[in-house]
Amino acid sequence: MQTGFSTIDEYIAQFDDGKQALLHAVRKIIQRAAPMATETISYQMPTFRYQGNLIHFAMAKNHLGIYPGPAAITEFATDLAPYKTSKGAIQIPLDSKIPKAILEKMVQFNLKKLQDKNPTDWKRFHAQWTEAIEKTQHIIAQFPLDRSLKWGNEVYSYAGKNVVSYAGFKNHFAIWFYNGVFLADPEKVLVSGSEGKTKGLRQWRFTDVADMDTEKIKAYIAEAIQTVVDGKAIIPEKGKPLVPNKLLAEALAGDKQFNQSFFKLTPGRQREYNAYIDEAKQDKTKVARLEKIKPLVAQGVGLHDKYKD
Repeated sequence: MQTGFSTIDEYIAQFDDGKQALLHAVRKIIQRAAPMATETISYQMPTFRYQGNLIHFAMAKNHLGIYPGPAAITEFATDLAPYKTSKGAIQIPLDSKIPKAILEKMVQFNLKKLQDKNPTDWKRFHAQWTEAIEKTQHIIAQFPLDRSLKWGNEVYSYAGKNVVSYAGFKNHFAIWFYNGVFLADPEKVLVSGSEGKTKGLRQWRFTDVADMDTEKIKAYIAEAIQTVVDGKAIIPEKGKPLVPNKLLAEALAGDKQFNQSFFKLTPGRQREYNAYIDEAKQDKTKVARLEKIKPLVAQGVGLHDKYKD
């Protein structure tokens, strides 16, 4: 089976007429059940999204796979009794009729969950930090940095390496330096945003714009640029081979695309995801975290990439 397709039409076109008909039928059922959803390719599978991944489907050698997530499979376990299921997948034999009613109910179930979900708004506190933002933008504009939008924030880079960014939070305004661990920090102001996880990044936090000294901030930015010029960077630690926790191991065993995407990640990113699931105390939180990381894994990014280069 080919890879690298970017649309559902391209995905379906690679199969014979019989399998194409099944895939088109599933697609039409989902379209009618969730007309507001958008189509994309995720984990190399046809995917419908609405404020998050709504449902995936894919053609395997001997069955049609439907991937509505663990919660939907648990909710409709009785309806799905005739089919082989795993934590997040349903296998429909190729000679079986597509269970339209069940599929519609699962789509509606997931749709309700996602409609109730409040998407993260990284700029929700920016209104209270207008002066700080304007001052920071004015300072950064004095340097030869390239601006881009990443993870919902303005990120400024030099020679392709992230240097500095900023954001307003509920109780403070922060300027962060992606190579902050290498800065001399003469003012003794830099802190780690997430101890033990953001190895290179350091933040300078302010509670009042009056405390933002232009010349001192400029000195920190200039030194941050110099770390890039000097080629300073965190060298990934070599660790023991990852032993996935039980929930992650089951997901990797039951989802080939997820498995392939996960093991394409660096060992450090794999460990971050494993620890993120392990840290949750309740099983339902662990399951929720697993679902949350799947789109990130498919994109080939790490859990804490928004905080580091």
